[in-house]
Amino acid sequence: MKQSGTPIKNLFLVLASVAFVFIATIGADRALGVITRPPDLPEAIELIFPPFAEQHFKTVDFEYTVHTNALGLRERELPRERGDAYRILAIGDSYTYGWGVALEEAWPRLVENQLRDAGYNVEVLNLGKPGAGPPFYAELAEQAIPLLRPDLVIVAMLQGNDLRDAGPETTGPAASTFWDKARTLYPNLARFMRDLRRERAFAGRTHEDFPPQTTTAEDNRRWTANTAQNFVEAMTPEQQTRFNALEDPVKEAFLGGMLNPYMIDLAMQDPDAYTKAIDPEDPWTQVCIARAAARFARIKDMAEQYDCRVVVASVPEGPYVNRVALENMARVGYVMPAWLLETDGMDEGIRMACELASVPFYEVTEQFRAHKNDPDLYFELDGHPTPKGNSLFSEAFTPILKDIISAHAKPSP
Repeated sequence: MKQSGTPIKNLFLVLASVAFVFIATIGADRALGVITRPPDLPEAIELIFPPFAEQHFKTVDFEYTVHTNALGLRERELPRERGDAYRILAIGDSYTYGWGVALEEAWPRLVENQLRDAGYNVEVLNLGKPGAGPPFYAELAEQAIPLLRPDLVIVAMLQGNDLRDAGPETTGPAASTFWDKARTLYPNLARFMRDLRRERAFAGRTHEDFPPQTTTAEDNRRWTANTAQNFVEAMTPEQQTRFNALEDPVKEAFLGGMLNPYMIDLAMQDPDAYTKAIDPEDPWTQVCIARAAARFARIKDMAEQYDCRVVVASVPEGPYVNRVALENMARVGYVMPAWLLETDGMDEGIRMACELASVPFYEVTEQFRAHKNDPDLYFELDGHPTPKGNSLFSEAFTPILKDIISAHAKPSP
């Protein structure tokens, strides 16, 4: 009898030992998460733009200067060591970057100031890039979240434009591998190993590897004028006819390098751009929704690996919320039906993409439409938000952010 019980007893001891080791390793992983801090930031990298750059811009609507920090962001310099402030990343396009306005006038900085005035110890970092869209937002999030260790990521989706630019079709999620399962069981160890690889990759990079770059307003004007001329030479006869029908001041600003050439080129190629991706029942819109959802899911997956939350915010674009902006976009060549000021389709598509990705969605469209006759919210021909337009967005969105972070952000010291 004793002999027959020995194998069972031995099996029990083996299983108990395995269970003990498993529990011990899980505990060690959790302890690692408590005792380790994020590694210091590298001295210099090009996360979005060349670091230490200075650019000056002057157009028919505005004049402003851009500086980039050691990380290649349009931001102040950050201490290399992660502080205790509740960190928020604002990922978006030129409307987040603050095209046409000073950094202090762009909505991410205004939101930060309002939250600090309300007693929250927060920092809102501007990760905007002109011309970017959801594919870039996902790529940037996968680089920036491990590097900057935010508590919250705001994906700022520009109404209409960003859904149309949701990118090409993506493959479905890859089959779960052994390492994916291990990462789930040992998230802190996985982060620690990634940090080591990242530090090795950035080791040795210093300020000297990135000499400062400076471009003057005239440099940018000449480049813009050359781009505009290239677009004109590539126009079809039909596009040339539409271009010739524009007001003389618009054509002169375009050809003189004093107006965004890509905006005019898109109007010549696709004058109905603002009316597309508006109907959620349209098959092409549904494709855009699914592709945007895939990008949101990528951002959410990376955020969850670093105990970070993600929300999506719809950023109002002029023709959908402001009558004056709608009329001005017609002046630069777009078809601007009046019903754009009544539809909610530009928000509904983003909302549906968020539901597919299980990401919270917020919009402030009605707060902007309450000012639909205000002529000062968007630049006249350029179409980007003015300082006043940025301020209105921050005033509308900050109360939403307060609700999101109130249980997590520490009060200011």
